[in-house]
Amino acid sequence: MRPVAGRMIAALVACVLAAGCGQQHGHDPGPAGPVSRAAQAAPLVAVLDAPFGSVPNALRLVGLDGVEAGRLPLPDDAEAVAVSGHRVLVAGAGRLLQATVGGAVPTALSTVDSLPADGPDALVRGLVVSPDGGSWLFASVVQHGDGTITSRIHRGGAGEPDRVLLERTAAGLALQPVAWTAGGAVVGDEPVGIGGYVLFRRTFGPTSLLDTRTGALHPLTGEDCAFSDLAADGTVACILDGREGPNSGGPVRLRIQPRSGAAVEVRLPAEDQQAGAALFSPDGTWVTLAGSPATAAASEPVTDLLVDRRDGSIHPLPASGLIPVAWLPGDRILADRPNGIDGGDPGTWTIIPTVGASRVSTAPVALGVLR
Repeated sequence: MRPVAGRMIAALVACVLAAGCGQQHGHDPGPAGPVSRAAQAAPLVAVLDAPFGSVPNALRLVGLDGVEAGRLPLPDDAEAVAVSGHRVLVAGAGRLLQATVGGAVPTALSTVDSLPADGPDALVRGLVVSPDGGSWLFASVVQHGDGTITSRIHRGGAGEPDRVLLERTAAGLALQPVAWTAGGAVVGDEPVGIGGYVLFRRTFGPTSLLDTRTGALHPLTGEDCAFSDLAADGTVACILDGREGPNSGGPVRLRIQPRSGAAVEVRLPAEDQQAGAALFSPDGTWVTLAGSPATAAASEPVTDLLVDRRDGSIHPLPASGLIPVAWLPGDRILADRPNGIDGGDPGTWTIIPTVGASRVSTAPVALGVLR
């Protein structure tokens, strides 16, 4: 599940993924609110009323049938939100807030704990939740007068105290969690101060697999291949030569790199200048892919594909102008169409690859799935 990041805006990377930096001490208040969940196993889709940073804003919990099950108003000072498993986390103003979805659908956020005191100038970035919802990661970032940056990766969770897994001081770069995938937690080494028109890219620097017990980092991708996803078997999906970041001037390509053996590369059409949303299906066989000319026009075209990782064959999806967000049970795909994307009305959609797409919410930003 993705943490919230701005899309289609010129913004500093240092601030786009601002995320909660919390100090947890194992307090897990559990589900709140009176709304009963008749079908406990049925997934709920978490969507935002408006792009993150809008005030006011709210997170909606919607069934795959389009019926809204709950609504969580976000505080105006929210800095990040992330969802996974049974948990919603929101960070901001020195607090980490949560809601858990179990026998009831929550109607309010409750405080987990106060955030670590890394100083009044600290930024909080990269809030991600483990697939089961039981643990989370975030970074605190402090920029010093000499141009160096101290970044700390924190881990917290239900029943475990907050602890710093990793701390580093470097010039112009900050560590931050990128995603907690089926293959593990991924950390990016991000340059601070890059901005631009970004549709899909999750990272601008190299990435590593984080050992969430020891804090050790194991390299995954270089800055030339923008990380998108990590499968359970360790296969990486990343994008080569997207025009919004470091590139060698060649065509935009999807690279599928297994832990051992040769990579599979898929070349996108010449008109596509950016690509991403390359997400592995639960069995690791298929990879979603979205591409665009990225002209910053009033109505931006986006093409949606499925790639067979075994041979690189391309299969168009029966959808137009949707950005994949996550895989749903039954080989369905959760996707959204933010404002400004061509193809139809903004909203959140599910795609059945052999059938078509249906809209489940008018909310234009999908965060992920709660189970």
